Amino acid sequence: MKPLDYLKDLTILYAEDDILARDEVVFSLEPYVKRVVTVGDGSEGVKKFEDISPDIVVTDIQMPKMNGIEMAQAIRKIDPEVPIVVTTAFNDSDYLLKAIDANITAYITKPLDLRQLIDKLAQIAGRHVMEQENRRMHRMLEQYQLAIDESTYIVNLSIDLETIHINDRLCELLCLRPENILGKHIFALLEPENEEERIGFKTAADEEREWHGEMVMGKSCEEQKYFRVTMIPMRNYADERVRFTLFMQDITELIRYRQLLQKELSATRRSLNENINYLAQYQQILDEATAICCFDPDGTIKRSDANFNKTIGADENELLGQSFFDLCSGVRDDIRAAIETAKESRALVHLQTRCKKEPEAKERIAHSVFKPIFTLDGKIEEIVSIHQDITELIELNEEIKSTQKEILFRLGEVAENHSKETGLHVRRVAEYSRILAELIGMEEEEREILYAAAPMHDIGKLTIPDHILHKPARLTPEEFEVMKEHTTKGAQMFANSERPFMKAAAIIAAQHHENFDGSGYPSGLDGENIHIYGRIVALADVFDALSVERVYKSAWPIDKILNFMRENRGVKFDPLLIDLFFENIDRFLQIHNTYRER
Repeated sequence: MKPLDYLKDLTILYAEDDILARDEVVFSLEPYVKRVVTVGDGSEGVKKFEDISPDIVVTDIQMPKMNGIEMAQAIRKIDPEVPIVVTTAFNDSDYLLKAIDANITAYITKPLDLRQLIDKLAQIAGRHVMEQENRRMHRMLEQYQLAIDESTYIVNLSIDLETIHINDRLCELLCLRPENILGKHIFALLEPENEEERIGFKTAADEEREWHGEMVMGKSCEEQKYFRVTMIPMRNYADERVRFTLFMQDITELIRYRQLLQKELSATRRSLNENINYLAQYQQILDEATAICCFDPDGTIKRSDANFNKTIGADENELLGQSFFDLCSGVRDDIRAAIETAKESRALVHLQTRCKKEPEAKERIAHSVFKPIFTLDGKIEEIVSIHQDITELIELNEEIKSTQKEILFRLGEVAENHSKETGLHVRRVAEYSRILAELIGMEEEEREILYAAAPMHDIGKLTIPDHILHKPARLTPEEFEVMKEHTTKGAQMFANSERPFMKAAAIIAAQHHENFDGSGYPSGLDGENIHIYGRIVALADVFDALSVERVYKSAWPIDKILNFMRENRGVKFDPLLIDLFFENIDRFLQIHNTYRER
């Protein structure tokens, strides 16, 4: 760029009380600058400066009301950085000292050499533009650093592998104070997973090269955490190594899932043979790194890393110029809205983004962070999106849920068979329960939990002595007290589990014989003090139990059953559930006929 080119977009404020001198300067400057605004005295110049915010100020010293030095001093209080050029016909050292105190950018004597003035302004403008660009680049680098710092865990090490910085996000995760770890060797905080990786880490540090591996939080911390770590040597301008930076991804949950599945697969051979090789898929998740894609506010992709390209099946540079939003299925409007929100709040926005290259390609589900990068004037320069592919994790989670539901159904069938009853009873109760849950507006995920846990309502009967359980006649009061224990004993089987399916099974086992009016057992709960799971399964269980023959009773005709249900509205059963049951009776009768006992 030529020096004069720096002037073309600038506004100049020129203060001069001599009209002829002022017009001469304006005439000379106008071809080179965007605009020249003139004033006749210093006080007017300060007001005009506040109105137009010029890029450069040029002022004579000798002016009425307020001289040029006083004007410069007033402007410096408004904007300490704006370039100010002083022109004067006096060679007075007192003025020179005051000009220095006012931080004057340049000092030109009169009569003015207009070519010298233009060259000086071009020189100042070029320097000013470069300083603004440097500030802009520094601001962007700070925001890039912030985006990385807020989305990952970072540790900086000295060349001796001593900790010199640990970011707030990692301190919060590990519940550590920086002063408790700074200055200590990295192995006091994190250790490679095995001796082979420990040697590889040290060798990479000695050879000043990158290292990738898994590390576990050291014994000095209370809770064990696992991380996937990338170590990068950082160098100065002289290409001398000055430190190492560790970029870390928390994989504790994945490691624990892997350990859990190893245990479960060892104990449950059927799961290994019939479902999936869990360990292989979890290892695949651990091998996946964070993926990054940067795009303009309109969605045009500017760059993407190899991991992002791999995630969606794209070749190198294939995505440049394409729309990021076209890579997302079903959530593009959510992403746009999130970016708009980030414009206002500059907050990190987390979405699960389904990215895919082609319509027929398999969808990849990623946990994503969208971070806007701003220019100096507050406009969004680009969006940095940071993604972690969790497709396999979600699929495996669904597989675990399916396995748990299947186990619960099988256990329910075992309990029914032990009671000399058919497994179709637990199937029908589950189907009735799912319909009732849908009718009251229960969310789909919770409906599925109820559907899977409903077969556990009589699991406690496995603990009841056979002579009572299989008695082909009415039980004595003493025997009935023993029979009632199947509720509490069934709940105890699941009491120590935190898994949603098991917790639901415990509730259902304990409460499916509670009555809405408080006359039920084992706790005499009433109304909404009975969990909604218990109220639903109670209705489903009674409706089905009355319709089938048992060793101690005959099956009731459907009309008699429905009359019993109506009569017990608000007594045994939740009135709302009874109303919904009769409003949709055809659906329940269809289930009854579909799974009829032959």
